Amino acid sequence: MSTHKLQHEQDLVHLPIPTLFKRFAIPCVIGMLSIGIQSIIDGLVVGNFLGPNALAGVSLILPLYSFIAALAVVIGIGSQTIVSIGQGANDITKVKNSMTTGIISIIGFCFVASVTVLVWSKETVVILGGNSILEGYSVGYIYGLLPFLPIIGCAYYNDYMLRALGHPKVSMFLMTMSVILNIVFNILFITVLDLGTFGVGFATGLAYTISVLISVYLLQNSNSKLKLFSGKFKFRLLWEMFYNGSSEGVSELAGGITIFLFNLTLMKYLGESGVAAFTIINYIYFVGVITLIGVSDGVIPIISYNFGAKQLDRSKAVFRLAVIVNASIGLILALILAIFGPSIIELFLGEEDQAVIDIASKGARIYAFAFLINWFNILAASFFTAITDAKRSVIISALRGIIFMSLAVTVLPILFGIEYVWYSVPIAEVLTLCISVTLIYNLFKKWRLKS
Repeated sequence: MSTHKLQHEQDLVHLPIPTLFKRFAIPCVIGMLSIGIQSIIDGLVVGNFLGPNALAGVSLILPLYSFIAALAVVIGIGSQTIVSIGQGANDITKVKNSMTTGIISIIGFCFVASVTVLVWSKETVVILGGNSILEGYSVGYIYGLLPFLPIIGCAYYNDYMLRALGHPKVSMFLMTMSVILNIVFNILFITVLDLGTFGVGFATGLAYTISVLISVYLLQNSNSKLKLFSGKFKFRLLWEMFYNGSSEGVSELAGGITIFLFNLTLMKYLGESGVAAFTIINYIYFVGVITLIGVSDGVIPIISYNFGAKQLDRSKAVFRLAVIVNASIGLILALILAIFGPSIIELFLGEEDQAVIDIASKGARIYAFAFLINWFNILAASFFTAITDAKRSVIISALRGIIFMSLAVTVLPILFGIEYVWYSVPIAEVLTLCISVTLIYNLFKKWRLKS
């Protein structure tokens, strides 16, 4: 192993926690935030140049994209945890096999999913709640994006590997670069070449392709013995990855389920305008959530390495610092969405779409409250993932993103009217908070008894 790699491992157990936090969490936040900004700009371009129906058509496909991304996140986070703990325990063979098993699995899963959806694209749109008005927009987006799924999966995976191997700044650079390229391609394909929603999907795929080519070169040609294809494929490790990364996969999948349920409910009560309004709110909300995820996922390598090295006090110290940072970010996000939400929403549409703007503005103010709570739920799930306690991590993610959310989206409009559907997210987060606080408290109590 290289001197740099040895120094990286020594730093994880000896450097002050705030120093490590800045080294790992800040680049991850910047990388994640750039993805959120990309989604905002995508929405601005689509909404202003293609209209609210195109925005709704793209939104219909996002649950499908979330499902595919969930697979990539499960394997990526799961492998990152194994790699970080393996380095802490000095099990280099397992680390190498994990890296190789992960990249091969990502490519295989995403290829099968891509071919399946492309063959049955129109049927997929119908299943996701589309109608004749939105079908053309949705199918165009599918044809532009889906051929690139294996590459996008690799982009996610390589990002996790770069962070696990001590290169968070490189990870941040590549992620930010792909986002900037996506924005440039988006504007070019939509406004100049007039490719419609096909251009939106194609822009994303092309941007990630350039990023993946660079990341594969760096990971495979580094001076370290830990290369992307230096190990062997092991089914046992694949199962371990799925177990360790299951919570983050559930979170990603939950985002897709949330979009799917909101789309169905709003299509039923408010039609295309309701779906377009939710799409805009979700763009804004996504930026905030992904920032909180950036902090939570950014500290996973630090927590995992010290957990593997039996330095439990350092793992707890990282969590405490992340609590302070995430709580502060959550408060700022809540204030921004509550005060400036309506003004941000108006940027997406023209004056002729005032009905959509009114619906979205009301929803944004209600959504703002979720940021006062969800920061802890997101952090708690990531912490349990970092210490390979997938069971508790999955419980938190499933409660906030699937169980409580599904019940609220389904029941609230029936009992109180469609305007109450916006309360679904805050209610789900409040109920989950009770569980996640209890789980963290019990874990730290157990660790205190051991020490």
